[in-house]
Order: sequence, then structure tokens, then C-alpha cells
Amino acid sequence: MEIREQIKLVNIALSGTLDVYRIWAKKYNLNYNALVVLYTLHDYKVCTQKQICEWWALPKQTVHGILLDFEKKGYLNIRANTENKRERLITFTERGTEFASSVLEPLLSMEEHAMLQLGEEKRQQLIDTNMEYYELLKQEIEHG
Repeated sequence: MEIREQIKLVNIALSGTLDVYRIWAKKYNLNYNALVVLYTLHDYKVCTQKQICEWWALPKQTVHGILLDFEKKGYLNIRANTENKRERLITFTERGTEFASSVLEPLLSMEEHAMLQLGEEKRQQLIDTNMEYYELLKQEIEHG
């Protein structure tokens, strides 16, 4: 198989994976970006808007709007960071934890089930290969 066809297939798989998350978000009347904000807060418990933007390559305005919406719904506490006054720390409220769990727990279970079906060796290959490709592509783009 030619290299361009291989790249195309990798990109189809990556795009398709992201689309699965978009479809899941839609079931809960969310968009993909709102889902990843919930996902991030669920995983890290406390983070900043800047961290969410960097981790998911999302525009500041997009994340800010999602955070404001979730705060209005009573899902988030947003408070000043005592160590860095310019940053605000974001955490779930009890209501937010319940909402995020209702959206994410079934998804996390399905992710785990899908990964378990791959088996340990393929999971490790998937991780290693994806991380290596990411690093190599990043280097090419930074130096290209």
C-alpha cells in the first residue's frame, strides 16, 4: 500500500474516532467540545481554562462559552487560583458531578470494553505507535 493511502487510512480512523464522541455528545444534547470539557474535568478534577484549551486544541472563546454555560446550569465552580491570580480553577459542583457521570460513565465503560477487546499487546502497540507518530509529525511540522 502506498504511503499516501496509509496516511489517508490513519486520518480516517482518527476522524472517525472523534466522530463517535460527537455522536455520543449529541445523545445528551451536547456538542463535541462540551463533551471534552466534561471529560477533562472528570479525569483531572481541577483544571484551568488554559489547560483545557491546550489539551484539546480548542479556541479560548469556545471553552469560555462552554464554561459559562455549565456554570449557569450549576455544574461548575470557578474560583481564583491563589498561586496565580490570572488563572481560575474549575471544578464540578455536586450537580455537575452527577451530570458528568450520567454522560460519561456509560461512555467510559464502552471505551474500556473496546480497549479490552484489543488485548494487552494490541493496546500497547496502539499507544506506542500513536505516540510515536504524534511526536514525529510534530517534529516535522515544527522544523518543516
